Amino acid sequence: MGSDFMLRFNIRQIEAFRAVIETGNMTQAGEVLGVTQPAISRLIRDLEEEYGLQLFARHAGRIDPTKDAIAFHAEVERCYGELEQMVKFATELGAHRKKRLRLASTVGHSYFFLPEVIKTFHARWPDVVISLVSGPSPEVVEHVEKGRCDIGLALLPLNVHGVAIKTMPETNLVCVMPKDHALAKLNSVAPQDLKETPLLLISESSLMRKRLLKAFNEANVTPNVILDSTYTGPICSLVASGMGVSIMDILTADAYSNLEIEIRPFSPSIPCELKLVLPESQVLAPPAQAFVEILMERAR
Repeated sequence: MGSDFMLRFNIRQIEAFRAVIETGNMTQAGEVLGVTQPAISRLIRDLEEEYGLQLFARHAGRIDPTKDAIAFHAEVERCYGELEQMVKFATELGAHRKKRLRLASTVGHSYFFLPEVIKTFHARWPDVVISLVSGPSPEVVEHVEKGRCDIGLALLPLNVHGVAIKTMPETNLVCVMPKDHALAKLNSVAPQDLKETPLLLISESSLMRKRLLKAFNEANVTPNVILDSTYTGPICSLVASGMGVSIMDILTADAYSNLEIEIRPFSPSIPCELKLVLPESQVLAPPAQAFVEILMERAR
């Protein structure tokens, strides 16, 4: 159903059909399109004959749409909606005064890291419309690979292809505890310090959790996990309430530093592996390049 099909379709016939459906008669449809009533009748008749349809039941002085006409009209409207979106997209591409920046990010970083970056970017590029989608790292990569987003923020390594990966300033995992916790007296926290300590951790499927458990195994310590969560936000709130201790990336921990928590380095060092995901063979537009620069500044 490619271009050959579209070329066979007479757009004027479709416009006449839409006008008749919307006005209820051929005379008014002709007025809408700036043609005569006989011209409308001919366009409708040609459309019916070409595709073997009966679109209208003709009675004395009036016409009524058939079931085929009602079904066909729904499809016509859907296609017109897509055409309007295409025209809008083309207009935005060509208009320098209105640009769009499409972002994808892991859920946690879209809450705790990106807001300040987006705020700074908007202050410098107020005419750019920003869209943000959140999801797991594999989905972030897919959004950029498929061209649905311009920039992605994901936790890697992953088996990625079709995208370019830009390394961000390295950050490590940290230990987060209630302000009055005994661990707050330490300069850094190791697995041996966490024996029997109730732990609230990111979900088992995450790369961060797997690296963390490896460190515990190497120290011959079995972590006392009492809660795991898909997102780190609730974990910080529960830590502040005194429920337990957590280990997470420092960007998220810093975002919650206003709570009743203390943050200490975790030993051994475990890198967060937060990366920028960019189109593989496409030069970034000026707004996207500016956003990357602001994001890198914020991560340092």
